[in-house]
Amino acid sequence: MAVGESVLVGNLSYLAIGRETTFGTYATATAGIAFMSAAMKSMKETKILESIQTSRTNSHFIQQGKVVEGSIEAYYSPRNLGLNYLLQNAFGGGAVTSATATGETTGGLAFSHQIDIANFLTTYSSLCLNVRKGQATTGKVFEYSGVRVNELTLKAELDEPLMMSVSVIAKDSTATANDVSSVLDTTTAAQIPLSFVNGRFSVETAPGSLTTTSYWHVQDFEFKISNNLNADTSSRRIGSDVIQVLPAGLAQFALTATIRFDTTTAFDAMMAGTRLAAEFQFEGATLTGSAVREGIKITMPYVVISDAGDPEISSAQDPLTSSVTFAVLRDPTASGYAVRASVTNLTSSYA
Repeated sequence: MAVGESVLVGNLSYLAIGRETTFGTYATATAGIAFMSAAMKSMKETKILESIQTSRTNSHFIQQGKVVEGSIEAYYSPRNLGLNYLLQNAFGGGAVTSATATGETTGGLAFSHQIDIANFLTTYSSLCLNVRKGQATTGKVFEYSGVRVNELTLKAELDEPLMMSVSVIAKDSTATANDVSSVLDTTTAAQIPLSFVNGRFSVETAPGSLTTTSYWHVQDFEFKISNNLNADTSSRRIGSDVIQVLPAGLAQFALTATIRFDTTTAFDAMMAGTRLAAEFQFEGATLTGSAVREGIKITMPYVVISDAGDPEISSAQDPLTSSVTFAVLRDPTASGYAVRASVTNLTSSYA
């Protein structure tokens, strides 16, 4: 068959995720996710060697180091194993603390899982991916090892589900015949998105005041965590074309929200440098065998407003709006943290 003669289609592809116990050593990847897009890419740039050789053209080259990176977009679902693997890794791959969900009745099956910022130093500090590009039989399967989340974004908008997008960096990739479609877990079909209707965005003067009944009337918001992974030449060695380590730099956070401008509350807090706390939460359906709803909650106990988003008066028709930008810091108390995720589902443990 000639190159380009046939066709592979995206809608019959799959993406499965697993957790590695050793960085760069591929493990089982069967946690399938329903995704909007997956752009995993392997590159080996060519360096043309310029030399004088009685010609105006060059005839020698070497290949440079292998670069493996990509991005994934999906509607977030608290019950999906693969998406929670990505969430855990974006937070530094640390241990997940699991317990019976708050409000659960005796014999109920719901659990809450607490994820704090970690240092990529624990058992599950990297992921592996198995991706089929195209349909069964003729589709091409690729395995990616030593995968870490460089950036993760959770975004909420009116008339849309909660969206998760991640950018990843990997140690290596390989084309393979290991099609795992027959053993993908069944949670993909139950990956129910979280509607904007069941979300809230709260800002208060203290973490203890963050409640489900107190919230800002925002039209959209976006939370982003950046791990600043270092995949440059300092992470490589002579004798190999792939990175050997993938250390994380300082974790950085971004939080923005759009709100109708009807008060100077944000402006006053910005000018005074007032310490605030922020939290957003999305809930889904009541879990089977439980009195509790599935969901996700992200808590930031120490934020300050760095831009109150003074509205621009540019239209005779549109309401005035502010785009408020928050700086997210670590609570400096003994047990303080910068960001904490709490996921509620029917999974008993992520140990």
